[in-house]
Amino acid sequence: MTGDILLKMVSVLTPDDVRQLKAAGYEGEVRALLGLWDAMAIHWRQAGVSDSQVWADIQIKLNELRAALRG
Repeated sequence: MTGDILLKMVSVLTPDDVRQLKAAGYEGEVRALLGLWDAMAIHWRQAGVSDSQVWADIQIKLNELRAALRG
């Protein structure tokens, strides 16, 4: 399913990557990317493209990445 593809995209970026990008001055870009992925996940969930488990997995991963960005 398409939701699985989004989960793969979200899973490639690690919290350590996010911290390194933030330290290098790319916080805005990372924030924008996470926002885009979140918007895609919401849209695809509402359209029925991703099932509830994939949706939950995507949200967990995005929350981990957001926490790394705040840290």
